[in-house]
Amino acid sequence: MPETTEPGFRKWKIENGMIMSWLINSMNNDIGENFLLFGTAKDIWDAAKETYSSSENTSELFQVESALHDFRQGEQSVTQYYNTLTRYWQQLDLFETHSWKCSDDAATYRQIVEQKRLFKFFLGLNRELDDVRGRIMGIKPLQVSGRLFQRLGVKKVERK
Repeated sequence: MPETTEPGFRKWKIENGMIMSWLINSMNNDIGENFLLFGTAKDIWDAAKETYSSSENTSELFQVESALHDFRQGEQSVTQYYNTLTRYWQQLDLFETHSWKCSDDAATYRQIVEQKRLFKFFLGLNRELDDVRGRIMGIKPLQVSGRLFQRLGVKKVERK
């Protein structure tokens, strides 16, 4: 918050009031009323985060991991199956937080995660796609990607 004597204070005050209004109006009335007397948008944000955010995201992580554990292709096309997996993986990326000692740790971890995700993709494919799975396993470097389907002609397999 700038000092009241600073040249940008008036503009800051107007913008802060607008953001405070947005924050409070985006909440249910019962919740928003608790934040009406806060002085800045940052104060509202910090208090709401402290009150309503689970910094560990344990329950969210458990729900996504639980859904992934049992998830299989089933009646979905390979593309639908892959897209659904991708959404789950994006949720995991959002909820997982790590503190790295160095950037190499993050890069190594990312490689491990990608390999596990690829294996999850393979394990959930229907049995009639075993030949496709074998062709995928032969690709080097082995990666999950949107191009994977085009390279292997999976859409042709799905139509059969």
